[in-house]
Amino acid sequence: MKSLQVIEKLFRYVLRYRLQLILLLVVSLFGVGFEVIKPFPLKFIIDNVLGNHSSPFLNGLLPSEFIADKKKLLLFCISAMILILVCSAALSAWIFNLTITLSQRLVYDLSIDFFSKLQRLSLAFHSKNKIGDLLNRMNGDVFVVYFLVAQILLPSLTSIVSLIGMFYVMVKIDVLLAVLTFCVLPLLGFTLAFFAKPMNDTTMTQYIKHGEMSAFVQQSLSSMKVIQAFAREAFMQGKLNTHAEEFSNAYKKANKVSMTYNQLSLVISGFTAALVIGVGAYRSLDGRLSVGDLFIFVGYISALYGPITSLSTAISTAITLSARGKRIFEILESDEVVKEKQSAIRFQSLTGGVEFKDVSFGYNKSEDAVLYNVSFKVKPGEIVAIVGPTGAGKSSVISLITRFYDTWNGIVSVDGMNVKDVELHSLRNNISIVLQDAFLFPMTIKENILFGNPDATEEQIAEAAKAAQAHEFIHKMPEGYDTMITENGASLSGGQRQRIAIARAFLKKAPILILDEPTSAVDALTEAKIFSALQSYAKGKTVFLISHRLSTLKHADQIIAIKDGRVEEKGTHESLLAKGAFYAGLYKHQHIS
Repeated sequence: MKSLQVIEKLFRYVLRYRLQLILLLVVSLFGVGFEVIKPFPLKFIIDNVLGNHSSPFLNGLLPSEFIADKKKLLLFCISAMILILVCSAALSAWIFNLTITLSQRLVYDLSIDFFSKLQRLSLAFHSKNKIGDLLNRMNGDVFVVYFLVAQILLPSLTSIVSLIGMFYVMVKIDVLLAVLTFCVLPLLGFTLAFFAKPMNDTTMTQYIKHGEMSAFVQQSLSSMKVIQAFAREAFMQGKLNTHAEEFSNAYKKANKVSMTYNQLSLVISGFTAALVIGVGAYRSLDGRLSVGDLFIFVGYISALYGPITSLSTAISTAITLSARGKRIFEILESDEVVKEKQSAIRFQSLTGGVEFKDVSFGYNKSEDAVLYNVSFKVKPGEIVAIVGPTGAGKSSVISLITRFYDTWNGIVSVDGMNVKDVELHSLRNNISIVLQDAFLFPMTIKENILFGNPDATEEQIAEAAKAAQAHEFIHKMPEGYDTMITENGASLSGGQRQRIAIARAFLKKAPILILDEPTSAVDALTEAKIFSALQSYAKGKTVFLISHRLSTLKHADQIIAIKDGRVEEKGTHESLLAKGAFYAGLYKHQHIS
């Protein structure tokens, strides 16, 4: 994506607020007008009060007797000077407030769009991208729209208008000096053309390295227990040092290029200013230029540094922003692998029937599939156990029911409807799930349980917690259900986290309940109580259950045994044991163990 394309895409956000933008630009132009006329009161003091020059402008503005009284004229010029300064300051404050208000709205819009896109992207995307890098884009790169207004759009426009206004006044005073003054612009243009690509490349590298370092830090903080358990602090510190050094080198290189460009621009501008002052002073000595007019040139030359530097900075900032903007639009324009059709159907009610027809699936097209021609049918209200060795594809089956991923071949249907034809929210809203990693949010236990059903009552929360064998330990906590959970549930044991996650799933009361290794961290007695409660609590619901403890699956209506991504056999616990094949072997091995 080219730099101009990035700026164009960002500008579309700005155009959402056309009226605010127009107001900001109009006020800014008035501010520029006051800046252009700022030196004139002092010119009149020098030429008309201290000197004896005649000014056509003053002659047309003031009565001749007023101009003749130099004390009155001095008072008028000083009053005009103060008025211009006050108006200029007031407009500057207004411009600042308008800029901040507009910019913050733009940052808000881009942040919302970015987060919304992240939620729509499939788990395949999230498994490939580092959280730290995404956070860095979300918390830092979205501010490109702020800088687009505050450091590019507004400064560029006001600088151009300032330059035009000053050039017009200069030409009216002395054409030669005006031309000499503005010779700086093409020189700066050539300088920019030379430095544009190096600035873009080095800036992009800088932000990539910063994203990599942020991702590493986030990953390290999330796995601190493992790092300390294996005494690998020094190793991780070394890796961070490497990331920090790479970022530091990229940062220094980017700043070196940018600084060289900015300093060279200042040298060119300074040389031009010295030339203009020298020629102007010579022409003033010659009598072709009044001292007041020379003062305007000197004032404008000082003032020219502002617009020229602003333009120079705006251009280099645009190059920097294009690099950061690319990182935003890489996400915003990422392909949504799991797409919802425009004609997608919304479930009004769901009985919970599920069917797989010749389903093949893999996580990466460049690798082998993890499921091959999987077919089975589940009636509404059945409890179905999916068993098999580690890596057989059990969790992949679950992921296809919820449409976390799409099949390569075959059809997954719910209530006879292909899941690809159903609204994603409608589908997932009818499924309650406990994943292998019982994730809890850093909020209270009650809020975590309510996550799946925010409208549930206190009694319903307690009922779900009791069924999940969580009520007892929650009740013993000092603040009970209002106990705050630390990040990633670190303040709870693995078994406690799982039971709260099960309570959350029970409370949702969805027609389809999925339990993926929900009790791997609880003892056998607690597990037996949970599955006993499941028999009544999930009555009428379709339940998919994955567990390595096969003894807990005896009462399942159907057991689907998977081996190497294929359905090896299906049936009840008794029928599969009687068959004496794959499932019987698994059960016998576990029973002996």
